[in-house]
Amino acid sequence: MIDRKRKRKNKLRGKRTFGSGDTKNRRGAGSRGGKGKAGSKKHKFSIYYVYAGKILRRLKAKPKGRIVNVEYLSQKLEQLAKEKKIGQENGLFVVDAKKLGFYKILGKGTLTRKMLVRNALVTSKAREKIEAAGGKIEQVAGTKETEEKGSVEEAKNADTREEK
Repeated sequence: MIDRKRKRKNKLRGKRTFGSGDTKNRRGAGSRGGKGKAGSKKHKFSIYYVYAGKILRRLKAKPKGRIVNVEYLSQKLEQLAKEKKIGQENGLFVVDAKKLGFYKILGKGTLTRKMLVRNALVTSKAREKIEAAGGKIEQVAGTKETEEKGSVEEAKNADTREEK
């Protein structure tokens, strides 16, 4: 005689919930986290990540770097000079933002030392404070500010050429 495996529905006959757990679990889509691909970018992300693949990976934001205040720079200036992360030229501390790992300087705090800032975006208040302390700012080629200034200067030069 051959021993046959019982069908699941026959095995579960007489059981109150027929293998579905609590009675509430069979009611709607809420117990499974939504219908279809609902939650594919939220709570069911790990299931759909395989299928979405490159598309979702492309949408991730790229980190720009840190943002620092003038106050932070004035406090850490001597320490950074001792660690040789910043140099000195003509009595100015040379702060290269790319080397230090930040991309923008905000205007909070006070500055007492002269410094030359390179490769960083600088807000208007920070610019005022750096220049008031006797420092300078060298803008990066290709940033929004330098492109705007360049285009404005080119337009002015073109106007003066036309007048002559």
